[in-house]
Amino acid sequence: MSRSVLRAEIAEQPDVLARLLVREGPNVRGIARSLARRDLRFVLIAARGTSDNAARYAQYALGLTCRLPVALAGPSLVTLYDSPLSLKGALVVGISQSGRSPDVVETVAAARRAGTPTLAIVNDPGSPLARAADDVIPLHAGRERSVAATKTYTAQLLAVALLASSLSRSRRWAEGLGALPDAVADTLGVEAAARRVAARLAGASRLVVLSRGLNYPTAHEIAL
Repeated sequence: MSRSVLRAEIAEQPDVLARLLVREGPNVRGIARSLARRDLRFVLIAARGTSDNAARYAQYALGLTCRLPVALAGPSLVTLYDSPLSLKGALVVGISQSGRSPDVVETVAAARRAGTPTLAIVNDPGSPLARAADDVIPLHAGRERSVAATKTYTAQLLAVALLASSLSRSRRWAEGLGALPDAVADTLGVEAAARRVAARLAGASRLVVLSRGLNYPTAHEIAL
């Protein structure tokens, strides 16, 4: 049963991505216009697990498009050690599927209380994380029942890419994103080949995943 649910959620990805583009494109462009009025010098991202790998992707996406350095937060600095960072010139982003990780929520909430612009990228727009942030990019992925994240992970990547594209104001990036749902649908057509590879690897006890650049975050996700 779990395998069939996972497969079904994998197949939902083209529709999820198309929905995100349509519903959140104008919202993200508005967020970017508002942020453009600030002197942004870097981005700090709080995330856990799979969402942390989406944050790794943001390091590349925002660096490539906007030349903005991106740091990954140590959320326990706020919740455990009561030692929030100096955030002058920062945008603080929380990325989460559920929006209920206390460390991530409190990192964003503390930044907002300090007057730092904050953004939540989250699947549940009614979650504590969404309420903690100034602005929200909902993923519109629907409930994800499988333990392995699929549609929410790729939706997080697209939300980050939308933000990076909008902040850069470059049509080059925006045009590429519009073609993404169809490209993902085409990629799902390799299932037969994936099954053959999986059959050969089924007896393996270890797996090493190698990558670099924009694919490096997804190598971490595969390992996870």
